Amino acid sequence: MDEPLVDTELAETAPKRRSGPWKLILVVVILTLVGIWLVPGDAPEEAVTVVPTEQQPPSLLDQPAQEPLPVEQAPVEEPAVAEPMDDRPGAKARLLIAQMRSSGNIDLDKAFAEAGAAQAAGDLSDAYLLYFFAAREGHVASALALGRQADPASHDPANSVFEEPDLNQAHKWYRIAADSGDADGRKRLAALRARVDEMAADGDPQAQRISLLWQ
Repeated sequence: MDEPLVDTELAETAPKRRSGPWKLILVVVILTLVGIWLVPGDAPEEAVTVVPTEQQPPSLLDQPAQEPLPVEQAPVEEPAVAEPMDDRPGAKARLLIAQMRSSGNIDLDKAFAEAGAAQAAGDLSDAYLLYFFAAREGHVASALALGRQADPASHDPANSVFEEPDLNQAHKWYRIAADSGDADGRKRLAALRARVDEMAADGDPQAQRISLLWQ
């Protein structure tokens, strides 16, 4: 009976075997491997190349509104304005004289003929200007025409460029004709002087003044 008891006691009093540190080491190794697997490696990341996409042209809606360019218009021709007609006395004579001077072709015979036509038509202002222009240029016939129309002996109120006889005008134009060598001019000048001398001798004050001027 005592042997089983001894075995039991021996069994209870026998020292227990230690498991050793292997389990702990195994746990540490496993944890280390797990940590290495979870931590990212030190390998450098590959550079990511960004490929630019093709730039799209801006939309017309995005562009600011531009002012329209001015449209070049053809110049508008203004209607020609007619020059006012010169209806003053002597306008025709002035126009003819201006044309002769501008062209450099002064035709005194033409001026004399136009003066006679104007006188016949009653345009006495045109006639006087043309006679005067030609006579000043040395046209003898024009000088005689003016002298006769101013001379009291030949003055015609209805057909003269002078409204009244004018002794001084008659003497002036007769003398121009006479100084040019015209025989008719010398004769008419002498007759005019003789008449004025007679009037002065008769006591005409106007004839006396004129006679003194003609000395």
